[in-house]
Amino acid sequence: MLPRRLERALDGGRNWIPIFRKRPSVYSQWTSADSTELRNLAATTKSDIGVDTEYQPHPQGSTASSIVSVKRTRVQKIFGNRFTGWRFGALHFGIWAAIVFCINLIVTIWGTTARKSGVLLEGDCDRVKIYNNGLHVLINVLSTILLSGSNYCMQCLSAPTRDEVNEAHANRRWLDIGIPSIRNVKHLGKRRIILWISLALTSLPLHLFYNSAVFGSLSSNDYFAFSVSKSFLEDTECRNCSAAARKPSIGYRPLYEDAGLRAYTTRELPRILESMYEDYHAGLLDRLEPGNCISQYATSIQSSRRHVLLVASDENFPTPQQNVFLNNSHVYWANPFYANDATEGQSASNAYNWICSTLNMDGTCSNNVESVRNDVQSWRVGIKCTGDPLDVNMGSWCDYKTAPVEYCLSQKAQPHCKLQFDSAIAIVVTILNFVKAVLMFYVAYCIPEQPLITMGDAVASFLQRPDYYSQGLCLLSIHDVREGGYKTSTRQWTNERFRWKDIASKKRRATTLSLFLITLTVVASLLGWGISSLPVGTPRGLADLVKLGYGQVDPRTAITGLPGNLVMNAVIANSPQVILSMLYFSYNALFTSFLLSYEWISYAHKKKGLRVSSRPVGKQRTDYFLQLPYRFGIPLMILSGTLHWLVSQAIFLVSIDFYDVFGQPGSLGYYSASTSGGMKTCGYSPIAIITVVIFGSFMVIGLVGFGYVPYKQGMPLAGSSSMAISAACHPGNVDGETAAVEKVQWGVVSVDEDGIGHCSFSTQDVKPPIEGDMYAGTRFCRG
Repeated sequence: MLPRRLERALDGGRNWIPIFRKRPSVYSQWTSADSTELRNLAATTKSDIGVDTEYQPHPQGSTASSIVSVKRTRVQKIFGNRFTGWRFGALHFGIWAAIVFCINLIVTIWGTTARKSGVLLEGDCDRVKIYNNGLHVLINVLSTILLSGSNYCMQCLSAPTRDEVNEAHANRRWLDIGIPSIRNVKHLGKRRIILWISLALTSLPLHLFYNSAVFGSLSSNDYFAFSVSKSFLEDTECRNCSAAARKPSIGYRPLYEDAGLRAYTTRELPRILESMYEDYHAGLLDRLEPGNCISQYATSIQSSRRHVLLVASDENFPTPQQNVFLNNSHVYWANPFYANDATEGQSASNAYNWICSTLNMDGTCSNNVESVRNDVQSWRVGIKCTGDPLDVNMGSWCDYKTAPVEYCLSQKAQPHCKLQFDSAIAIVVTILNFVKAVLMFYVAYCIPEQPLITMGDAVASFLQRPDYYSQGLCLLSIHDVREGGYKTSTRQWTNERFRWKDIASKKRRATTLSLFLITLTVVASLLGWGISSLPVGTPRGLADLVKLGYGQVDPRTAITGLPGNLVMNAVIANSPQVILSMLYFSYNALFTSFLLSYEWISYAHKKKGLRVSSRPVGKQRTDYFLQLPYRFGIPLMILSGTLHWLVSQAIFLVSIDFYDVFGQPGSLGYYSASTSGGMKTCGYSPIAIITVVIFGSFMVIGLVGFGYVPYKQGMPLAGSSSMAISAACHPGNVDGETAAVEKVQWGVVSVDEDGIGHCSFSTQDVKPPIEGDMYAGTRFCRG
């Protein structure tokens, strides 16, 4: 049932999506979202046609140099006869590339001169995120236009001309027709080789850098959490905030000099406390209930808040005179949060450990914070009593080392998230954009050759001028061509049934599948490394990995040890996009060859016009995206776009700016000056990587599965081989030169007096070859 359904689906593919009905297209399967508009502009309709001349077929046997005289379209009237078909597509992409260049040039000049600091926007993180996402959507649209135009022109350049095919056939070689082909390049003229290589080389840096020209950076603030009694808020002044702090007493810990506080002097803590006291009485602090307080502060990147007072009733604390933290004060405990703990995953997991300070924890605070949030009535902060001799010396005060949190008073942070612009990357992108636009215009204006881009182009050419080197080989197949050593002879028709996979050589299938499997293996290995590199105690279940999100910046998934240089990190983050593009090129080419042969064999069962890449004449039809039917081309485009997005979420640029306890750039803590101002590195998303592996596995399964779909019988498989295609185009005296513009069908066109049949494309009524009968074909001549 499956093959029949697929056959019906493919036969009706053009009518399946109404938007594409009767809309001619000569664009590549890599065309972007703007290709619908381009197709509409290139479409030929009856309203476009003038009444300069009428179509009149030549009499049979005519030797006129032109097959037909055709009506002139509006496109021809505007641009001349030169800019129709694929040249009009190249011209149109060149115009779009020029428009993109103007946009890039204006933005680069504005961003370099008006925003010398490189900061386009600074402020609210949600606003920056919206602008960042919007700009990256725009960047992806612009890059899609450039890369689609480049791919379109590369495929047109790699398509052979009739003269190049004749030369190859004369040397018993063959060229690819109708599929993206690298093997054709060495047979092209020098000018087209240089253009093809130039377009390919200018695409690589665009993949690597375009998305990193604009990037968002987060901000993270140092802050202190203070445990205070309500009397701190009710006092007429911030009592002893400016005092030299600790009450001296033998056996007491020097709390101000503990590891958590040693970076701050006795002068800085009072200054912070005074600002909190003043902000409270000025009504500038936000009251947060315990559950909300935990939610707001249980993050290793704190962008929206700063210092916090953890308030409880006085009976939970000793008297001010017994206070060993600040002498004669109502501030009983403090714990710092260091923003630059984000530079290392393990420390980031405990960056807000003041929330869990009294718990008997297994693992990090990030693993236990949910249990605290679920039981906020029992939430306490402070110093946990142990069996340490110093704790024993503190006697009954040990009962006051922890205190409950009745509510929090939080200081809002001035937002410092930034939308940044890298002028060096933007200049490189703009120059490459200019080069691409020039190359596309050159392809449109200065390439005089008419390439055989599609199978229909080749059949039309061979019907008009049959190939001398393939005469008498009407049953020649792609398999015969690959084997080599064939010569003209009679051959018995066996009417074999082939499957889609048979159209590609075993070497090509094995190479494509191996590349995918190797890539998936490497990605899976990196996934295993990434999960194992999560901080000790971090849950690793699927649900826990989902919580880390797609493309979300989390210090636990930041890659350590990378250079802090933006360009280097951009290359690392975007290099998988290049690999994915190469894999998709191979995947797309294989699917194109599958469907090229489906279209080919359909001519054995129904008479119809040829699909051509130039303006259709007579009964000819416009092609799909050069060869892929829409119901395959569109899903493959969507699949490609989805995979590129998933890869961008799997590994991405991370930029965090640190701010100290006074809101100034930098962070006090345990790390070197090289990391104190911020960090630039790459991050990864385990769940996004898992999704990429799943998508990639389905692509491999789909490729193998479709490979076993059978073709209809009744015609030798020609594949993309120019020699096999030309062998099927020798109608003899049955048709005139106008066969190329009429509806044609492949089959038996004649039988000689010896009973040897001959098969060809023809406008006449043909019969299917009969299994067991002899036909002009091939015989192998080894040795």
